[in-house]
Parts: sequence; C-alpha cells; structure tokens
Amino acid sequence: MTASLFVTGTPVAWTGRDPRNAEASGPDLVHAVSKPVVDGLDSSVCGLLVTASAGRDWSTDPGAARCAECARIADHAGGVAR
Repeated sequence: MTASLFVTGTPVAWTGRDPRNAEASGPDLVHAVSKPVVDGLDSSVCGLLVTASAGRDWSTDPGAARCAECARIADHAGGVAR
C-alpha cells in the first residue's frame, strides 16, 4: 500500500494585492501541502497560503491544473511514501 506525502490545497481569495505576485493563483490551480495536515488554512510547499483539504490526496486528484513549483517539489520528494 502506498500513501501520498501531500494533500491538495486551493488558493485563498485575496481582497487586495497578492503579496507574492503569483502568476497563476486562480481558484482552478491546486497546490501541494505536506502531510500531516488538517482541513483549513496552511502553507503550500511553494509558500502560498491555501485552504488545505486532508481528504484530497495530491497523487489522486486527476485533471486538476497544478502549480508548477508544487509539482516540481512534490515530484522531487517522490510524492508517495512507500
């Protein structure tokens, strides 16, 4: 059995200017959040504040547009614990 090291998070809506000037921080882009995590606000592996969902596994969330930096880090870390 394998378990993912990451869950999926969606960007928090900003009421002002995005402090990181993220190129693609829209609601359709998902980010990786390192486990362990609980549902709520957390920091993604790329450093963006996101709403994390412990039930949404990074490795089994098909079709979602992924943050390039999060994907790079998650892939380098193996993404899955064996």
